[in-house]
Amino acid sequence: MLISRTFEIGFAHYPKTAGTSLQHWFIETCPDAALLLPKNPHYPVALSLRRLRPNTVERRLRRFTRRTLTLLSPGLADRYRPLHESLRIVGVMRDPLEMLVSLFEFWKREPSLAETTDAFIGIARRNTFRDFVAAAVIGGRIATYEQFFDVGGPLWHNTTLLDFESLQPALQSFCDDHGLGHARPLPSLNRSQGGRDIQQYVDEIGPLMGDVRRHFRWYYEEGVHLMLRGRQPLRMAA
Repeated sequence: MLISRTFEIGFAHYPKTAGTSLQHWFIETCPDAALLLPKNPHYPVALSLRRLRPNTVERRLRRFTRRTLTLLSPGLADRYRPLHESLRIVGVMRDPLEMLVSLFEFWKREPSLAETTDAFIGIARRNTFRDFVAAAVIGGRIATYEQFFDVGGPLWHNTTLLDFESLQPALQSFCDDHGLGHARPLPSLNRSQGGRDIQQYVDEIGPLMGDVRRHFRWYYEEGVHLMLRGRQPLRMAA
């Protein structure tokens, strides 16, 4: 997760959802933004919040400070909440099949992964898309959106998920909602060249498309209705 402590925003980067471009965008928009784990930009929300929890000494100091501030000004005490309680989470969701195709193609062509020892990446590099999808959704090798973004978790009420298909206007709406001003243009990084024939991948996996829909059931049934799309945001349920 990419975190700005100044703006209290955490960008949760689900793979192949324009995350590299968005990381650059957030660092330009929030100059103090930094990865919670530099070696893992795809760290999920729930695990990120655990790492942000203060240690015992910090918790005692915060409790003492908040009790003191409450006597002086309850509003000021609310603003002193620890980051793992006050963070605004933002992420992007994309059609699951398109995301899987993009991930498969990226892992297959990326030169730096030629000597990988990761078994899942190895399937993408040496096997078919059908094998890759089977490992991803039947073998459970890839997290669902609700697992990754911690749907129903402590900060779900403070989470905004953007629509991959309308990302620039969705970013502007997010900036408007959170006082970030005019949204900078989103850079185009790690994007594949040319269009994809998604239908050929649908034809290749055949009945496994049903498994994709079952694995990402929450996205198809609920998630598509929760994404922020330009000027017409659909709010999260508390």
